[in-house]
Amino acid sequence: MSDGTAQRPDALDGTAQRPDALDGCDAAVKRYEDLLAGHSDRQQALKQKDHWFGVARLVLFLSFLTMTAMSMLWGDVPAASWFAWGSLVAFLVAVTVNEPLRDEMEELRKKVSVIKRLIARLNRDWDSLASKRSDHVIAEMELSPLRRAVASDLDLLGRASLFQLISMAFTQPGIRTLAQWICGPAQAEEAKERSAAAKTLAPMRDQRLRFYTLSRQVSESSGSPDRFVEWAEGDFWLANRMWLSHWAKLSTWFSIIASVCVIASVVDVAPALVARFALMGLGLLIVINLGLTTLMLGPAHAVFSIAMSNRRAVNDYQEIFKAAQLLGPASRSDGLLSRLRTLMLESDLSAANGMIDLQKIAKAGGLRQSAGTFLIYLPLQCLTLWDIRVLTRLEQWQAKYGKQVRSWFHALGEFEALMSIAALRDETPRWCEPVWIEANQTSKVSGVGIGHPLLSDNDRVCNDVSVGPPGSVLLVTGSNMSGKSTMMRSVGLNVVLSGIGAPVCAESFTLPSVELATSVRVSDDVSQGVSFYMAELQRLKSVVDHARNMASQNGRVCLFLLDEILQGTNSRERQIAVVQVLKHLMNFGAIGAISTHDLELADEPELMSVANVVHFRETIRPDAEGNEQMTFDYLMRKGVSPTTNALRLLQMVGLGSELESDSQSNN
Repeated sequence: MSDGTAQRPDALDGTAQRPDALDGCDAAVKRYEDLLAGHSDRQQALKQKDHWFGVARLVLFLSFLTMTAMSMLWGDVPAASWFAWGSLVAFLVAVTVNEPLRDEMEELRKKVSVIKRLIARLNRDWDSLASKRSDHVIAEMELSPLRRAVASDLDLLGRASLFQLISMAFTQPGIRTLAQWICGPAQAEEAKERSAAAKTLAPMRDQRLRFYTLSRQVSESSGSPDRFVEWAEGDFWLANRMWLSHWAKLSTWFSIIASVCVIASVVDVAPALVARFALMGLGLLIVINLGLTTLMLGPAHAVFSIAMSNRRAVNDYQEIFKAAQLLGPASRSDGLLSRLRTLMLESDLSAANGMIDLQKIAKAGGLRQSAGTFLIYLPLQCLTLWDIRVLTRLEQWQAKYGKQVRSWFHALGEFEALMSIAALRDETPRWCEPVWIEANQTSKVSGVGIGHPLLSDNDRVCNDVSVGPPGSVLLVTGSNMSGKSTMMRSVGLNVVLSGIGAPVCAESFTLPSVELATSVRVSDDVSQGVSFYMAELQRLKSVVDHARNMASQNGRVCLFLLDEILQGTNSRERQIAVVQVLKHLMNFGAIGAISTHDLELADEPELMSVANVVHFRETIRPDAEGNEQMTFDYLMRKGVSPTTNALRLLQMVGLGSELESDSQSNN
């Protein structure tokens, strides 16, 4: 557990690092690597087959061209024509047989990508986990300033964050839901429900891998779910333009009658004049319908792009909603999973049924999107206003399912978030299940062997921590880089893990329903004329206001984490200000911890009367060449820190001798 980059020796004393509090994720990494190796071997085999199919297609096509040329140049070689046609047929067969192979290659590519992400999470390979899509969705989320601050202070979102460690979400609803859970309060009832669902999903490794792959595919091929929901809940475009619907029906009947007249004239059943008038009417109809298409149907085509951006997108969403079938009978006994299964799969107005109906409409609407079917679409549009007929069916679908669509995607987001939590639960068998207690005057957030979940096993040091009850504060003292901030983030991150229904990085962890309020990373704002000290005060004001609001809510406690509090002012005023802030927080029943390397703060009698004081320390040892080396064991000990290291660090970076000379000159 480290705030800096100093060396870490073996534990000296205090709470040792516990092997049984580590991830225990080596087995999961090995399983994923074996799976990746198998898929990679299959990929290579398929690439080799695809290569030979490519060679065969080229040879057959060249053979077709050669034999065709020979049959045209030398008519006395009749076998050349037969060979040409045989080569063409063989070429088409090769293309047809090659297509499923390429589909399998694409499916494997996505599986390999998903497995690599699973491994990168466990290896804390943050660069590999970067996702512009996730960053974009998270940036557009509406979070209160306090929750944005907590997310930044505790590394909940963004690079090297808790979100990146947990997330196997690829779709917009899944990313948003998981991020909202992570940034939300830790409430016992919701957390227990999510935890039970994740426990059910955790053993379903093959089903989860299939779901992750499908989710990735949907995210690559589909349009915006938000726009789809907005359309589904919006007004009907044809409602105020019913004359277009009537004209489409009239055009269809006129086209049929005119076509019958032309055919009757051709077979001499009707006079030629009838056919002439029928053809003139068809020409006028085509001109009118093309004009309507150009001038009136732009909004209708925009609806098509939202409701069914392409047939594959609708099909992918149909498949991912049907993925609730992967859960099997086990999901029926779980309250949350049962509700999600009903919304996604089993009700009359379920998402799966809705997407099946939409897929049928998308087949009709997709005629204009494909070069292969455009020649079919063009006469249909010219003669029958095909787009209006498709739009009529879309609005019938909208009337039937529109009010349910938002709940579908909300359910999908929850399901995908649970799938992500299930992966973490399956991969970290040595992390523990949090124990929830009542929020009252004796409530504590406490744990044995608490570690920082974003650190790897080799870098993590675990400590026993207890914060609370109300009326007390954990005062964490220690020198620079000794581990104070990391310990506080460890507490906050494990509270967040508890709240989303995930296991926590500890041997045991107990907490009431809590909401976090933090002041860890504070910066000034020159553009707004806000100094560092004022920025600190504004952040602390938001923490106190949050504690005040929480005081009126039964069943939840405000947990504050304040790092190097009010370092923007002098030591004496700082002591007075810190005590004043803590009085406000304690009056509102909040519990929390503050850290400082200012040892004078620990001398404040009023603070010490309510503080449980702990510290982190450094050790100075000479290396083999006699140079002093500063090391940290990152273990939390009782009492005030007996050491400081600011001047020692100055010496280590080469400024000590100059400062010493300056000090002697001044004396």
